[in-house]
Amino acid sequence: MSSGYQEQLDQIMGQLAEHSNRLLETQQRLAKETVKVTSKDRSITVVMGTQANVREIKFHDDTYRSKAPAELGRVLVELLERARAEAAEKVNAAVAPMAGFGEELRGSLIGGTDQHRMMNEVRQQMWPQGGPGAGHGRRTAGEDEGDD
Repeated sequence: MSSGYQEQLDQIMGQLAEHSNRLLETQQRLAKETVKVTSKDRSITVVMGTQANVREIKFHDDTYRSKAPAELGRVLVELLERARAEAAEKVNAAVAPMAGFGEELRGSLIGGTDQHRMMNEVRQQMWPQGGPGAGHGRRTAGEDEGDD
């Protein structure tokens, strides 16, 4: 392998290791974080982890005892759904900065080299209408669709 390719590969491997470490740190941090939601009447609080695991349901006073069973069930379901939605938002916000890394990596592996860009420029100059190597997957006139 030429030193240029080796340098590029080393750089990509470094980026991959760095991304992997950031992802692991984010997972560890999120595993410790929670969201807390409280009912409108402030009688019940649900604490949920970011993996939608219920950590605690707290009844602050005896108000819940006066609720009909169906009403208490509705309040609990509402709180659990709100907590789940907030936990999902927290996870999405934490991983959003890492989105697109796979595309960047793919681009640097298959299309990010100077040689690749140079060859594309040469192809475009030699065959402005497309020519060889252009339009992978396109059919040309006379190709039979059954030849795949």
